[in-house]
Amino acid sequence: MTADEINALDADDDYYVDLGSNLWLMDNHKWALYIWHRFRGASEIPKFSLVHADYHWDGGSDFHGSEEDEQKILNADEAGLQQLIREENLIRYDSFIAPAVLRGYLSEVHFFCKQNEYDIGIDADLLARTGTLQEIHDTVEALAAQEFSSPLIYDLCLDLFNKSNMHYGSDIWPDEEIVGFLDACKPLVEKAELVTVSLSFGCSGTKDDTRRLARLVLPKLEEWRPRCRQERINAAPAGGGT
Repeated sequence: MTADEINALDADDDYYVDLGSNLWLMDNHKWALYIWHRFRGASEIPKFSLVHADYHWDGGSDFHGSEEDEQKILNADEAGLQQLIREENLIRYDSFIAPAVLRGYLSEVHFFCKQNEYDIGIDADLLARTGTLQEIHDTVEALAAQEFSSPLIYDLCLDLFNKSNMHYGSDIWPDEEIVGFLDACKPLVEKAELVTVSLSFGCSGTKDDTRRLARLVLPKLEEWRPRCRQERINAAPAGGGT
């Protein structure tokens, strides 16, 4: 994604785009579920390990306690799932991981989150019913050293780097801390079968903060995804760099 394209980004609940090398960018994090669903079908990988790096847990279960709502999610085909997400019917920006657990997409979920509130992670009953494991990581070093039981999805929200929990509030990590986190996660980004990234305008600081974070983060992710790197090499003029 070019600097001009990043500078043109704005809040858009229906925005999601393929950046190549199984790297997807969205604004509203709810679309991660749809992208995981599509990739699972195309790859024929039955279950994934998920790393969720975000300020928020996003582990809400909007279907909790309702057999009817569970069946809506379980029975939705691709078009139906897309509709549920677009209409925010049982699947929203903070409740898109639990439906992936319910639908059997995940063997384990690894959280690296800064939100210090109740309802940490995924509901224990849902984990037990689906046989899904969950682990909470307090340090990026522990996260990066994790061994996974299934092919990996790396899921990042840019609001991880904002200490403010106010809408459009701005308390952004220093650049060196952001770069340090990203560098520590580089092995995960490189090994992941799929990487999903949410901009989360409104949660990731001011709009200018969000764009600045995107300018800092996205080039590194693109560099570390193998096909992106090869595409740049192939496109470079003779005698040029990468």
